[in-house]
Amino acid sequence: MAIKIECKTCGFRNDLGRVFCAQCGQKLDLRDTSMNELEERREFNFGMWIRWGISVVVIVTVSVIIGLALWSAKPVPVYTEAVGSRQVPIKIAAILRALSYNKPMTLDFQEGELNGFLAARAKVKHLNAFTIDLKPGSFDLYAALDWSPPTNLAFLAKIKIPVSFTLQGSFQGGVFMPGKGRVGHLPLVGKAQVLSTDFFATLLPDILAEKRLIDALQTVAIEERQADLTLTPVGK
Repeated sequence: MAIKIECKTCGFRNDLGRVFCAQCGQKLDLRDTSMNELEERREFNFGMWIRWGISVVVIVTVSVIIGLALWSAKPVPVYTEAVGSRQVPIKIAAILRALSYNKPMTLDFQEGELNGFLAARAKVKHLNAFTIDLKPGSFDLYAALDWSPPTNLAFLAKIKIPVSFTLQGSFQGGVFMPGKGRVGHLPLVGKAQVLSTDFFATLLPDILAEKRLIDALQTVAIEERQADLTLTPVGK
């Protein structure tokens, strides 16, 4: 709220506290002004309240976004076979060997062995969890880690904030189609969806670097707990 005092010479409404009129320079005289008159001249400062309201909305919105991002999602139960840490690399080597001889190949990956492979990869990447959930026609990737602020201050470096990433995906033919991604419980929309895709790409750089394997993928049929791959060498 703001109180305005009207200049008796020019009629300009001055802020309370001024000695001279801001418009004509005439000295203001408050001796004949009663409190009732001051109350009648009280004006509502809309600008201040609008700025205050916008600030509250921004603070609440940012707080909600940060809260959702740091509210780590829990993984769904998946089937895991520890032997997958050895089986999956053997199968990938067999694929690359067949492609080197220009031979087409068909093979399957079970959810259990894939999760055994990803569990081993989680240890290398210092993750708390790294899993895949195979569904008919699609899959869900999940990874969880403890994030620490990038700082040289020892007491801040000890802070561990649990963060999770999830990514839905599918294949059209042999082409990977990323779906919805989330950081914690925060859905990623628009261009922000690439954050989740890029994060998982950093966990599997060796496989994604095998261009022969990626180019040879013809079909990826995903069923419950199993993915069937058909690969044909480029040019055949």
